[in-house]
Amino acid sequence: MIHVMVLAADRPGILRRILGVYESRRYQVRSLAAGPAGPAGFLRINLGLDEPAPRAQRLAAQLARLIDVVSVEVVEPSRAVGRELALVKVLLDHPGRRADVLQVAQVFRARVVDVAPRSLVLEVTGDPTKVEAFLNLAAEFGPVEVMRTGVAALGRGGRVLPGAAAATQLGAGPLRDPSAEENPLPIPASTLPPVLATGSHP
Repeated sequence: MIHVMVLAADRPGILRRILGVYESRRYQVRSLAAGPAGPAGFLRINLGLDEPAPRAQRLAAQLARLIDVVSVEVVEPSRAVGRELALVKVLLDHPGRRADVLQVAQVFRARVVDVAPRSLVLEVTGDPTKVEAFLNLAAEFGPVEVMRTGVAALGRGGRVLPGAAAATQLGAGPLRDPSAEENPLPIPASTLPPVLATGSHP
């Protein structure tokens, strides 16, 4: 799974526009995770793609043209650290199997977050391969209900997604209306490194 990492201003409609780009061009997106990045006003989005690198690069270029997108980077699986959280409800086909489920949970370092007479809710965190393996084993004890967050990922080593460190250090400040000024970025372009001031929007 190749990662397309996006840093954007957290304004209404930004997720809809990002979804529209990859849906209209039929990219195979296997995972989507989004959440605040740094101070209020920034959003970090990670798209996990089942696509070759050239296709992922094309998607990144298309996303970079969106207003409010600060930066986009494509990261190969070997250069990223990715983790996913899943909540798994196991409906026990027999109450006596609870101990077996707990034994499997211990192997996967899953945490019990709810217990009922005929069910367990477990929290498991790890790479997608680990989550899939746990789900396959849990399903042997009865029907399962699953909620997965999608993969949150960061690049390995000292490289940082362009703009992410600047956003953390500078703070977003009050977000401005992009239609009312020439520069739509949430922080002034003059304070950003050249790669952000020139390469993050058309």
